[in-house]
Amino acid sequence: MSGLHPYANARIGLATMHEKERALGPAFRRVLGAEIVAVPELDTDTLGTFSGEVPRPDVLVETSLLKAELAFRTMDVNCAVASEGSYGPIDRVPLISCGVEILAFVDRERGLRLVDTFPTRHSSWRLSRFRAGDPARLIVLRAMGFPRYGVFVACSSDMDHPVKGLATEEEVIATMDREAERSTEGLAVLYSDMRAHRNPTRMKVLRAAGWQLARRLQCLCPKCRTPGFGRIESRRGLPCEACGDPTHWIDFEIDGCSVCGHVETHPRKDGRKTAPKLSCGSCRTA
Repeated sequence: MSGLHPYANARIGLATMHEKERALGPAFRRVLGAEIVAVPELDTDTLGTFSGEVPRPDVLVETSLLKAELAFRTMDVNCAVASEGSYGPIDRVPLISCGVEILAFVDRERGLRLVDTFPTRHSSWRLSRFRAGDPARLIVLRAMGFPRYGVFVACSSDMDHPVKGLATEEEVIATMDREAERSTEGLAVLYSDMRAHRNPTRMKVLRAAGWQLARRLQCLCPKCRTPGFGRIESRRGLPCEACGDPTHWIDFEIDGCSVCGHVETHPRKDGRKTAPKLSCGSCRTA
């Protein structure tokens, strides 16, 4: 039997308009021996845009799977991958941003549809509002990393039509003043362009997510040998070290195959058999 991975030397279509092959390619090449190839002339904006003009047709997971399926329309490949991201402020903590990247992988030949989630606190997302002529505009723009990091500008009363592709500070400032003037509130909105090719921080997050997915695909199901065998669930209920009652701590983990349904349970990786007394509801109320 060959020692090569099932995806060794495979071409995997990537549904992207924003150069995500730069982020995902190295991991798939190093871990699986596969080549990530961007689908040419593909308009993924039909499935939603970061700037808001086109809403997503569904939640992140379903949209990422729909996007991956687009690759099969124009490329002669059996496998495809796509990503969807969401970034913004943490609930109730508006000055701190976070995000999540969803990577969807589809293998038509094996019937595999795998979705991998990568949450992150590494985000450059920022949003500010300014009146025309506000002297803080340039300070904030530079603090956002422009022009290395892209920005959008919108009228506060018409956020569905942002201005993109701004290349110079002069362009951004002039656009902000114009959008503020036409706003019913007298405000322009300056916010981060989170498209991968205009946001180095997001590109780094995608790179890390790509390594996570590639390592997941490296694992074959012990029963049917389909790639992608791995964590599907964690069960809570680790017993309290004092009274033995179940706690909210994870007790064991379940790995599974999305194709044949084979599952295996594993104890916690840290080897812990009991949870601290302070985590036990029974002991805290005793």
